[in-house]
Amino acid sequence: MSKLTKTGIKIPSLKQPADQRPVVDIPLPSRLFVPLIAGDGGACQLIANENETVQKCAVIATSGTANGFVYSPASGVLEGRQTVFHPLLGNVPCAIIKCAKTKADTRKKVPLASLSSEEIINLAFKKGIIDELDGQPLAKKLSACRKSKNPVLIADGSDSEPYSSSSWAVINQWGGLVYKGLKLAAIAAGTKNYKIGVTLDKNRFAGLLEKYRQAINPSVFIKADGKYPASYDLGNLKHLKKADICRLGVQACLALYEAVAFNRPQIDCVVTVTGDCVSNPRNVRAPFGTPVEHLLNFCGLSDPPEYVIIGDAMTGLAIQSPDIPIVPGITCLIAMKNRVQPPAHPCIGCGRCAAACHAKLLPCEIMRRLDNMQYERLDYLLPEECDGCGVCSYVCPSGLDVADKVLEARDSLGNIFMKWGVGDEL
Repeated sequence: MSKLTKTGIKIPSLKQPADQRPVVDIPLPSRLFVPLIAGDGGACQLIANENETVQKCAVIATSGTANGFVYSPASGVLEGRQTVFHPLLGNVPCAIIKCAKTKADTRKKVPLASLSSEEIINLAFKKGIIDELDGQPLAKKLSACRKSKNPVLIADGSDSEPYSSSSWAVINQWGGLVYKGLKLAAIAAGTKNYKIGVTLDKNRFAGLLEKYRQAINPSVFIKADGKYPASYDLGNLKHLKKADICRLGVQACLALYEAVAFNRPQIDCVVTVTGDCVSNPRNVRAPFGTPVEHLLNFCGLSDPPEYVIIGDAMTGLAIQSPDIPIVPGITCLIAMKNRVQPPAHPCIGCGRCAAACHAKLLPCEIMRRLDNMQYERLDYLLPEECDGCGVCSYVCPSGLDVADKVLEARDSLGNIFMKWGVGDEL
């Protein structure tokens, strides 16, 4: 559940020209490296044989549970299995699929049935739908929403980080289908309160309302405040003043609609490919398992990148090799010539990180206690409330990676151990 806050910072928008262009389907690479992890998080074993021909959307692996499936993102030949290191997943076994050219998907639409909450949630599990906002199974998030007293679902299309425009691209191209998926998610969550959130200027917002005025009630759209991380003001809606906000990815909503309407699993995602080394920045739709290098080559490189980042500049990870596969949750890919990194200085206690923190934490104090090994006092500062947005590092005048320290305290769960040097003995 996201908190309703009004803090945050203004950051420069570096979305153009990608956000002005339509989504394009990327040509299939020669091979896909599909992680053998089901939508419910379970490890899966291949059920297809080596050198066997597999069809797009067919089940190729299962965990043995009711919802534990891995689907083939494309038709081709299953060449085998290989363990790949992925910065988001660690060492993960992947199915290697040699892609074959196929005809366009002619799957017929089925009438939208009146599904119960449980049926929608089970379908989201079975079709492996992962919410791109946080990498969590959509079904788990909707189940958690059901336990709230007054949940409000927001299909978050704000793209509040500086480079990414993939959410806006999905809304702009398939907004009506996102809306239908959001309505299904609302049934699953047991609520009638749902919105589509965007961050647009006045003219573009008016254009969005006009574009979908026949398909979507204009009151469904709301604007974020333009700060990072994005927040939505629902205070002027009396019945939502004490609401529990649950943010859903617009791609997850689209996938839910396609699961119900076409019985289609989630097998691809829209990724913003951009950066000062990219010749033709754009949003592309790529099958899961597509190597990062293939996306960069498709959009073109004007210069060899010094840094390749999966995710956006605020929360992304620099990768060492571009041969890692695209997996659920990756919505932005940045190739940069260099990264401006100011020299770090000791904390001056200015309090800017605390003023900017939308979770109302004291990041500098958490960092200080961590550095001084005052571990027993960390619990009182609630580092577990940090969502890793990176604002504290962004505003730090001393150039310190404050967010990394806060996340270290958060992830320790109260168990921080001494780091012994090489050769130290107990």
